[in-house]
Amino acid sequence: MTAMRPILFATDGSPSAAEAQKEAFELAQRLDAPLVVVSVVLTVLPAVGYAGYGYSNIVSELTLAERHRVSELLASVEEVAVAMGIHCTTVAVEGFAVEEICRKAGEYDAQLIVVGSHGWGAARRFLSGSVSTGLVHSAPCPVLVVRPREQADLHEAAA
Repeated sequence: MTAMRPILFATDGSPSAAEAQKEAFELAQRLDAPLVVVSVVLTVLPAVGYAGYGYSNIVSELTLAERHRVSELLASVEEVAVAMGIHCTTVAVEGFAVEEICRKAGEYDAQLIVVGSHGWGAARRFLSGSVSTGLVHSAPCPVLVVRPREQADLHEAAA
């Protein structure tokens, strides 16, 4: 790994992303590498079956609220990074998480993607998908998947 190419940290603001943030910040500091923080604005749609009057207004308001949430999240992460002396760039994107994160990793020529894992089981991953699994299979660079601390501790105890 080189200091000139950035580390890309993908976050959704979840507790598992907080664990990954610690790892991304530590790596950026140790390598003296810039950090690119990416968060995907998720399109939120009301319950299936509702298409009555005002539906487009509801979708618009939910999307605006999600953009605001992502903007606040990125500002918060950047504030912590700058306080730690890490050069940080933030990027909000819209679309499918895996595709957009991979696209940004390619655009920034990232040397590594750091992402959290929710620690879901196989059935829930099958139904909901897994961004971390998708990144491992599709990313243009290595991917570090940070597991939740409790899950990692349980896995070590079982070994």
